[in-house]
Amino acid sequence: MKRIIFSYFILVHFFGQTQLSNDMTNLQQQHDLMGGVVTLYCGDGIIEHIPFGIADLERSLPVTDSTIFRIASISKTITAMAFLSLVEDGLVGLDDDISSILGYPVSNPNFPAIAISPRMLLSHTSTLIDGTTYSSFLSATYTNNPIPNISELLTPGGTYYTTGQFNNIMPGTYFNYSNINYGVIGTIIEKVSGERFDEYCRNRFFLPMEISGSFNVNHIDNINNVAVLYRKINGNWVAQADNFQGAQPNFTNLTNYVPGTNGARFAPQGGLRCSGKDLSKLMMLLLNNGTYDNTVYLSEQSIAAMLSNEWTYNGNNGNNYWDLFNSWGLGTHRIINIPNADVVLEGSTAMFGHPGEAYGLVSDAYVDTTRHLGIVFMTNGCGVGYQLAGSTAFYTLEKQVFEAIDPYADLLECNTLSTPMNSLSSLQIYPNPVEDKLHLVNLSNSTNAQIIDPQGRLISQFIASPGVPLNLTDIANGIYYLHLESGERFQFIKQ
Repeated sequence: MKRIIFSYFILVHFFGQTQLSNDMTNLQQQHDLMGGVVTLYCGDGIIEHIPFGIADLERSLPVTDSTIFRIASISKTITAMAFLSLVEDGLVGLDDDISSILGYPVSNPNFPAIAISPRMLLSHTSTLIDGTTYSSFLSATYTNNPIPNISELLTPGGTYYTTGQFNNIMPGTYFNYSNINYGVIGTIIEKVSGERFDEYCRNRFFLPMEISGSFNVNHIDNINNVAVLYRKINGNWVAQADNFQGAQPNFTNLTNYVPGTNGARFAPQGGLRCSGKDLSKLMMLLLNNGTYDNTVYLSEQSIAAMLSNEWTYNGNNGNNYWDLFNSWGLGTHRIINIPNADVVLEGSTAMFGHPGEAYGLVSDAYVDTTRHLGIVFMTNGCGVGYQLAGSTAFYTLEKQVFEAIDPYADLLECNTLSTPMNSLSSLQIYPNPVEDKLHLVNLSNSTNAQIIDPQGRLISQFIASPGVPLNLTDIANGIYYLHLESGERFQFIKQ
């Protein structure tokens, strides 16, 4: 049944409204969502992209393909990518002592002889937590001039230091999700690279991947594309963040900033602003062994490290966040499909990614590395509030979005579809995925043919002849549709 549903989905992608679009309209009304986006992708190609609702209520700006959201904690996955790129360059190691990197001693006061490593920070097993002074430290980081050195939080005698900044347990043995881990990682990235964290990510990933987002809002060319984040308070929508009203903010405390002193200034834990399509590009690196659009941005080894099992809950070795976080990699939430807990898509057996929540926004970005597909969901406000149900550790809204997506997530459709999508003829194509030569089986007569990308753009047109394979050497890797003159259509993946 799923094959039929998905085939219909691909057809209406070109010729009309999809059921997923209708489902999102219903969920928008049911949960009183301000706005948002759902993006589905497969391999290097976006299958479906659905913007909805309002990005800026006061100025009546709708959410569009170009709308950029502050994606919250999904940012941690991108920060992990940035760190691992430096590991690939041989500039830092996952198991180095962060004290030797930062140039001052950082240790759990209860276990001073145990070194804290970047691996522990990335997997939330460092025992560093968001203690009682973290909030005031972060506020000073964003507003003070000069910006406080992060050592003021991490070392005895520092203005914001407290022993309560650490769990009383041996580093490397206990999971406790915390934002400060990634503030430290951002600082290490600066220390090792010599660049500000926002600039390093921009130069290493965003600019070459043609991503318009950034960890620094001043890098965004059109500030009107940034969605305002809202909460509904006493029946009224109230802006919580990014309410720029068409004017770039002026940050006065960056003029004399020294990279490597406090990378938390650029919010590596949650401050990336990114569109649904651009976030999908970054998550595609997890699907494609570090490659996007025929360019390698991370090695296969780095991707394998991000997805590897660094920690799995055994009942007493961590805080599993009300049954949501039961396994963790390096910057990735590892879904292990515990019923009524961390399930995203019912049929997925290998899923990785990250959820996010801040200032009224809720977001999710996950990839299924077996079915080779991925999803992005973001909303900039929920009028009824984010409710919990006993059937999931995610919010009820998230679960319902996942359920709406699930019918399109069939394993065979994303990887190996080879029969026509809209007829019962005997025509077939193979192999699928394809590298260079695509064969049309049972083609009896020459016919006009076109290759179309997921956005409906014509990539190539030619005459298909019986017994002659189509040469796809000059076509970039990605997901495509083969349209024949007879009206038959095939989906295939070039890799």
